[in-house]
Amino acid sequence: MKKYYLLLIACWWSFAAYAQKNGSINGNLLDTIAHHPVVSATVTLLKAKDSSLVTFTMTNNKGDFELNGLPPGDYRLLFTHVSYHNNRRLVTIPAGSPEVRLPVIIMHDLSRTLDEVVIAGEAPPVTLVGDTIQYNAGSFKTVPNASVEQLLKKMPGIQVGKDGTVKAQGQKVNRVLVDGKEFFGNDPKIATKNLPADAVDKVQVYDRLSDAAQLTGFDDGNSEKTINLKLKADKKKGMFGKASAGAGTSDRYEGRFNVNSFKGARQLSVIGMANNTNAEGFSFMDMMSFTGELNRMRQSGNASFAISSDDPVSALMGTGNSNGFRDIWGGGINYNNIIGKKVDFTSNYFYNHYNPHQESSLQRQYFLPDSTYSYQQQARSNNINNTHRANISANIQLDSTQSLKITGTAGYQENAGSSTSNYKTLTGAQVTANEGFSDNQSSGKGSNVAADILYRKKFRRPGNTFSLGLQTSFNNTESNGSLLSVNHFYVHGGSQPEYDSIHQRNSVSGNLRSYNARAVYTVPLLKHSLLELSLGNSSSTNTAHKVTYDYNRQNGKFDQLNPLLSNNFENTYGYNNAGFRIRTKQKKFSIAAGINWQQAALEGKIIAGTKDSVIRKTFYNLLPSMRFKYDFTRYRNLSINYATVTNQPSMSQLQPVPDISDPLNIREGNPYLKQEFTHAVQLSFISIDPFRNKNIFAFFNLQETQHKIVDNDVVDSLGIKHSRPVNINGVYNMTGSVNWGMPLGVWGGSLNVSSNMGYSKTQQFINTAANTIRTFTFGPAVRADLNPSEKLDLSLSAGINYYKTDYSLKSALSTAYFSQQYEGSLNWQLPASFYFSGSLTYIINSQRANGYNNNIPLCNVSISKQFLHFNRGELKLSVSDLFNENVGISRSTNQNYIEDSRITNLQRFFLLSFTYSLSKNGLSAGGKAQMFRMKAL
Repeated sequence: MKKYYLLLIACWWSFAAYAQKNGSINGNLLDTIAHHPVVSATVTLLKAKDSSLVTFTMTNNKGDFELNGLPPGDYRLLFTHVSYHNNRRLVTIPAGSPEVRLPVIIMHDLSRTLDEVVIAGEAPPVTLVGDTIQYNAGSFKTVPNASVEQLLKKMPGIQVGKDGTVKAQGQKVNRVLVDGKEFFGNDPKIATKNLPADAVDKVQVYDRLSDAAQLTGFDDGNSEKTINLKLKADKKKGMFGKASAGAGTSDRYEGRFNVNSFKGARQLSVIGMANNTNAEGFSFMDMMSFTGELNRMRQSGNASFAISSDDPVSALMGTGNSNGFRDIWGGGINYNNIIGKKVDFTSNYFYNHYNPHQESSLQRQYFLPDSTYSYQQQARSNNINNTHRANISANIQLDSTQSLKITGTAGYQENAGSSTSNYKTLTGAQVTANEGFSDNQSSGKGSNVAADILYRKKFRRPGNTFSLGLQTSFNNTESNGSLLSVNHFYVHGGSQPEYDSIHQRNSVSGNLRSYNARAVYTVPLLKHSLLELSLGNSSSTNTAHKVTYDYNRQNGKFDQLNPLLSNNFENTYGYNNAGFRIRTKQKKFSIAAGINWQQAALEGKIIAGTKDSVIRKTFYNLLPSMRFKYDFTRYRNLSINYATVTNQPSMSQLQPVPDISDPLNIREGNPYLKQEFTHAVQLSFISIDPFRNKNIFAFFNLQETQHKIVDNDVVDSLGIKHSRPVNINGVYNMTGSVNWGMPLGVWGGSLNVSSNMGYSKTQQFINTAANTIRTFTFGPAVRADLNPSEKLDLSLSAGINYYKTDYSLKSALSTAYFSQQYEGSLNWQLPASFYFSGSLTYIINSQRANGYNNNIPLCNVSISKQFLHFNRGELKLSVSDLFNENVGISRSTNQNYIEDSRITNLQRFFLLSFTYSLSKNGLSAGGKAQMFRMKAL
């Protein structure tokens, strides 16, 4: 009941504050020469006692302005315009007469010299600077000791998922910079989870072109949604950082530190962390898989962008892996500097120990053309990963027209994993068809080394440039594994055994060798146009060697070669391309359009047992692209991007050797797969009113894929599912998000209304019958951030997500369900430097399988005390999951089955921690209004 009383008290304070904020100030601005109205002047209201920002507006076509929702008190008004000298007025709003009408304010023309005051003003909360959305960090209040991630959660148009993944205007953020420099490579979470929010002045969001494309202005397909954190001026002149350590119940511990020393161009940062409270401070990168490096090398130079998931549920809701238990250690160093006058040097090293372990249960309902069956599983897994990665880069300015950038990366990873599972399959009549047990053990190591070289040249003629880039990559993996599986078949023929067991060991080695070379030449056409010509060549060779031995009962050794599960595989993919694009830029719009010719060759060689097969395929494609942007005003624009991209089959999809790690779900590759070909359109609309703090962000993505790779499943009489990938046409995917933000002046806060939506159409096969799957999702949400007083910060939000999936094969099994989430948080500054923070999230799951319709209340509470000189110390007592109800529940419906899963999560624990700040500002809360610097002319 206490939490309800607390909410009632907070609401009463809010209504009391609203009743007091009914004052207004209005007036009129005229120039000094002809007494004409001064249009579009900025009128800023500050508190007289400390010059902190209250609100601001602009004058209309008649020079009038009005500020409403003001409490009684003393204020300072500032009037600014680019064509006039600044002016100021002191004004008081009496309690008994809340409406104040000022006499005419005269603005003096800049041609006249006056002894007056120039104001370096407070920036608006959100504004648009060219193509960059800029947030003023000081306008978003955070608790003391908050991270950048907590700051980003407050900003309109930015979403942070449960796993820390950041999306901005509907697109995933792949890179976070600090003052324009790399911060621990390309892992965004290291910056967002480790840097303090109170060190940030501005947050800038933009599409960062690749190093080569920045020279020409043409997107070469390697652009990334990027956040740049601009630090406060005092953080660039010395040392800042924090260190914390804590211990709690259930043997929980947590510790972390970050020490940063910035001076001019020199940036030195050291970070470290260790915890078993699931507090991740980095992204886990799997070096045992070559997928990421293959995608990097296969960029063809077309104006491509991220292809979203086929499942709108995961694409929209950002359902990352935040479940289970994780032990985490990590640490590293980042050093950037300008050496001499011509070398911009960046470097970093990071080590992490990542140990996720979890217990899970799932239930699937499969459907066949003439029947249904279900599958149940309970599983445990434990994986240990140790990873080292290092990056180094030097951007060398050879002279005023030439530069050379050299980048090197290296990584090494060791892992060991184990998983056990019990499972069974039931017929449509809920009769057990089979059941079994499996135990998988694995260990391995992997390494990668990559080097990139980029030469850039500017000629005398503006827009006339040349660039030549070369990317190389070398990757190796080695792993060993074992599988023990016992299965009992209740339904079997006369020649089929009732029991079957697998006991074997395997070893796998693989390597990837690849390069990508691209040359680009631009030349100006007419006055506002450029022509780009490009040539590219790429090659990737991927090899794998797998040897499997069965257990020999006679001698107790694994020495019986299994030829069906042993093979050598080699896959080479390469392409040549050539293309052109034309870009023109006018006052209101810009457009770039072109086409790439691409010849791609795919060659695979498989030696499995006594069989030796070679696959050779050649693809010819014309890949058009177009980018259009229209600027309605300085703060409102529309962008439309169109591109065509190809996606090659992976090694596992091509390799025709069964994967029996799950004996009841056996997968096998298809060496005759074709490449996927996707048409993609992205639409983005941005409208920002920085003077009234209103904004609209809209983002839509539409894709149509030919030769999409999907599963062809066959379920035999024993209930074993065999899956093989095949190509289909007619796959569509659409996702979108809209966010509308506006101020709540009388509440001292802001309101954000948003909605995610998605639609997909794909197809799977089950026992040769086609099953068309259509999925629709819709998720409106609303969030209010309220500041009823300087010491109280409230946040309330609600979201309802609707999911609907239709199956052509079994329309009776089409499913629709809801998920609701309601959140509230409170940060309260108490007397004597005490702080109280609390949050409550209530999740409602409905219309799912029995046992998966849980309603989950998640409550976190903390109370802290700041002390020591400059409030550098903080002692905090916190409790996570106060009601001990945390559990992970999810549903998947975009395959030939409906799956409900449950994962056991970390539940209630108490933690006592101490934090020490290196800054003289102490552990200050973010969001405090900055002082206005004033100087006389």
